[in-house]
Amino acid sequence: MYDLLVVGGGAMGGALAVGMGGAEGGPRSIAILDHTPAKAQAIASMLPAGAAVNTLEPAEVYLLAVKPHHMRGVLSSLPVGAKAISVAAGVRLEQLKSWAPSGCEVVRAMPNTACEIAAGVTAICGDENDGALIARAKELFQLVGEVFVIAENQFDVVSALSGSGPAYVFLLIEAMQEAGITLGIPASVSLDLARATIRGAGMLADSKRVDPRSLRLAVTSPGGMTAAAIAVFEELGLRHQTLAAVKAAAQRAQVLSAHADE
Repeated sequence: MYDLLVVGGGAMGGALAVGMGGAEGGPRSIAILDHTPAKAQAIASMLPAGAAVNTLEPAEVYLLAVKPHHMRGVLSSLPVGAKAISVAAGVRLEQLKSWAPSGCEVVRAMPNTACEIAAGVTAICGDENDGALIARAKELFQLVGEVFVIAENQFDVVSALSGSGPAYVFLLIEAMQEAGITLGIPASVSLDLARATIRGAGMLADSKRVDPRSLRLAVTSPGGMTAAAIAVFEELGLRHQTLAAVKAAAQRAQVLSAHADE
């Protein structure tokens, strides 16, 4: 029996398998199942005790990293009494449990791709009877970053904020690089500057553990360069755009849930 069987070798499934498998104290044996065997083999080759499998072999925990519209078929194929963690966006606990065979336990998790470098953020939720599996899921995801156990009615917003969040940061890096290029800095230098700035600011915010507004004001001298830039962001509605973007992502999760039964 494998300690962990990851179903789905896409970006998220691969990141979790590599992150958990490479962590100290992680699962001793991990199997990867994907509809493209070569993809499963490639991920397994990066693990100290990884294996590519073609069927749902016995496992202590099944980590289901498939698209929402594939989740029903995967869950219904699990063995009776299996323990499963779904990372599919928008698919509710009620739906997941109704698709699983008798005696199965299922909880939800929403990680982000920074789990691959043990810097991820994961939200977890389950029913009141899922305490043991929630605890096991928390142990697994703490191998690859920070974990927050939340109520399911908050899950769509948390998924939109932290699950999709890395993409927002990558977009900001793109925009900063493009601004540098437009204003005369070579592309490679502009990209390095943007990456290093985002990395440093994130590390500073994490180490200080204070209100980010305080950090912003500390580097925003009245009438200075930074103040001029911040004024433009505020004038163009950065806060409103961010709220609208997160809201759109959360609403998309609700649409995915509605179509998951189809």
